[in-house]
Amino acid sequence: MSKEIRNLFRTERRGIFTVTGVFLILTLSFNCGVDENMKFSFLTDAFLEDFYHSSPVHATYIGAHQYDHLLDDYSPAAVQEKLMMFRGYLDKFRRVNARRLNQTNRVDLEILINEINSSIFRLEEQKPHIKSPLMYNYLIGGAINSLITRDFAPWEERLGNLLSRLKQVPKLVEQAKQNLDNPPEVATTVAIRQSQGSINLLQEDLPRVLDNAPELKDSILAASEVAIQALKEYQEFLKEDLLARSEGDFRLGEELYREKLRLTLQSDLTPEEILDRAERETKRVRKEMYKIALPLHKKYFPRRVHREKGEELERVIIREALEEIGKDHPRPEELLDTIKEIMIRIEAFVKEKDFITLDESQPLVIEWTPEFSRGVAVAGLDAPGPLDKGQNTFYRVSPVPDYYTPSQVDSYLREYNYFTLEELSFHEAIPGHYVQLYYANRFPSLVRSIFGNGAFIEGWAMLAEKQMVDSGFHDYDPRLKLMHLKMYLRAVTNSILDVKLHIKGLTEEEAMKLMVEDAFQEEAEAQGKWIRACLTSTQLCTYFVGFQELNDLMEEYKKRKGNRFNLKEFNEKLLSYGSPPAKYVREAMLGPEA
Repeated sequence: MSKEIRNLFRTERRGIFTVTGVFLILTLSFNCGVDENMKFSFLTDAFLEDFYHSSPVHATYIGAHQYDHLLDDYSPAAVQEKLMMFRGYLDKFRRVNARRLNQTNRVDLEILINEINSSIFRLEEQKPHIKSPLMYNYLIGGAINSLITRDFAPWEERLGNLLSRLKQVPKLVEQAKQNLDNPPEVATTVAIRQSQGSINLLQEDLPRVLDNAPELKDSILAASEVAIQALKEYQEFLKEDLLARSEGDFRLGEELYREKLRLTLQSDLTPEEILDRAERETKRVRKEMYKIALPLHKKYFPRRVHREKGEELERVIIREALEEIGKDHPRPEELLDTIKEIMIRIEAFVKEKDFITLDESQPLVIEWTPEFSRGVAVAGLDAPGPLDKGQNTFYRVSPVPDYYTPSQVDSYLREYNYFTLEELSFHEAIPGHYVQLYYANRFPSLVRSIFGNGAFIEGWAMLAEKQMVDSGFHDYDPRLKLMHLKMYLRAVTNSILDVKLHIKGLTEEEAMKLMVEDAFQEEAEAQGKWIRACLTSTQLCTYFVGFQELNDLMEEYKKRKGNRFNLKEFNEKLLSYGSPPAKYVREAMLGPEA
C-alpha cells in the first residue's frame, strides 16, 4: 500500500499540486494506519520533486539531475504555476500534525514552511523575473557551467543535456526581454558587466570540452551559435533599452524588509534589535582593536605624534596601523597562487591542532570566479549539492576588475592583503564553509541540506575564523589578530548597512562614511559592498546574527562542560545537525530549557 500512497502523493508534471490526489492520500493513509512521520515523508518527497521540476537549474546544483535538460521557465503562466504549487504545498504542510512528528521532522516541517513562504514572498513581492536582470545571467551561466565543470555523469549524458539547454536559451532570453520592467539601475549596470561572461562561457570554455562527446560536437556548436546570438541581443537590450528605464528603487522598504528578514534569519530579532546590538558591538570591537594597534603603531611610527584625542585618536592609530599591514599584499596576477599556498598552511594547522576532522575525500579546487557571476561578492564557495557525492568543491575568488583605475586596484589589494586572504580562506574554505557543508550533507535530512539557514552557515564560518586566530595560526601574530577584528567589524557593519539602507534611507555617501571611516575598509571594498547591499537585502545580516548565536552557544556549552570541554567535540557536534537555524541546534545541544 505504501507504494500506492507514494504515487498518489505525486503532483501533476506541470508542477501544480493536485488537491484530489492529496485528499485521496490523506484518506488512504488514515485508513491504512500510516503514521504522521510517514505521511510527512511522502509529502516532502512530492514537494522536492516538484521543486526540482520548477527550478531545474537549481536542481542541477543540488544534485537532482532528472531535469538537467531543462531551463527555468519564467513566462507569466509558469510564474503563476509556481505560485499555485507553493501555495498548495503550504496548505498541506500546515495541516501536518507537528505533535505527532519526531524531533527531526518537526524541525524540518518548520524549515519547509519557512522556505515555501520565502519562495512565495520572492515571486509575489520581490519579483526577480521582473526586477532583476542579474537572475537571467545566473540562470543561463549556471545552467551551462554546472554541466561542464561537475563530473557527476558521463560526458555524453551531460553534454546531451547541455545541448537541450542551449536550445532553450533564446526562449529564456526572450522571456527576460518581455518581463524586465523598471529594475534598479545598479542591477542593470552589474548585469551588463556580467553579460559578456555568459557569452565568453559559450565561446571560450564550452569548445574545450566538446571532444569528450565527438558525436554531439557539431550539434552543440550549432546550438551554441544561436544561443550566443541571443545573448548578444540580450546584452544590447540591457545597454540600449533597459538601462535607460531602470529607475526602480533598490530599497526594499520597511514592511517588506521586516518580513524578508524574518524569513531569512528564521529568528524573532527585529531590525531595531539587530541595529542596537551591532552599534554597541562596534564600539567594543574598536576598543579591542586600539589595544592591539597601539604597540604596532609605535613600532611602525616611533616618532609620530598626533594632536587628536579620545575616540578620534583611537581611529587614527587603528587606521594607520592597518594601512601599514595592508601594504604587504600580492600583485593582482598572484592572488590565486597566494590563496593556494595559504590553503596548504591552513590545512596543516587544522590537522596539527585537531579541532575538527577534515574529510580528504572531498576535493577542493581553487579558481577564479566565472565571469558571468562576478561583481557582487569578492569570494565564495561553490560546493556540490547534497545529492552529488565526491564532486569537487570550488573556492572561487574574483580577480581585480579590469575596469578598475590604478588607485582602485591599489585599494583592492590593500584590503585583500596577505592577512586578509588568510581570514578569507578560514571563512570560505577550512574550517569554514567547505568543512561545514560536507558535514551538513551527512545529516540524513535532505531538507536541511537543500534549505540550509544562511545565518547558521555564515555564523559557523565566522566562528571558524575566530577559532583559527585564537588557536595561534601565524604564531599569534598581532597583525593577523588586528586584521581578524577588522574583518569581524566588517561583518558587524554589514548589519548596520543592511538595516539602514533598506528601511532608514541611508545614502551612498553615508554608507561610504560608515564603512571607510567607522569600519576602516578600503574605498574599493566599500564601493563593492554598497552594490552588494543594494542587490542582496537581508543577506548581509546573516554574518553578525549567525556568529552571535553560535558564539553564545559555544560559551554556554563551555560553561556547562567546565574542565570537560573539548573544542573538537563541540565543533563536530555543532555541525552534526545539518544547517538548521541556530535555535534548533541550541535546543539539541543544551536542551529545551536553554
